[in-house]
Amino acid sequence: CLFQPHLIDVDGGGMAEQVFDCIDKADVDMRPDLYNHIVLSGGSSMYPGLPSRLEKDIRGLWLNKRGNGDRANLSRFRCRIEDPPRRRHLVWLGGAVLGEIMKNSTEFW
Repeated sequence: CLFQPHLIDVDGGGMAEQVFDCIDKADVDMRPDLYNHIVLSGGSSMYPGLPSRLEKDIRGLWLNKRGNGDRANLSRFRCRIEDPPRRRHLVWLGGAVLGEIMKNSTEFW
């Protein structure tokens, strides 16, 4: 249901649609970099085949919404899903690093 939430009566787009829409709201000049650096993290990203499915769906959305349905346009579209092997704990690691950096910053807390 990560890609088709309507199957469990949840309104809204699936994971690929949400990523695509989020990048689409960014500045036009930043979009290529954002598409090239999609990083998966957290335990739910450990499902087998998730990175390739996400990339396939994002490519399909781009083709339909930006590429005018012409497969020849896909050659100019670059999308890269980064799925580091330790991504299960990346969220906690990032929080620990941020907490360590900000522990003495009174404005932050």
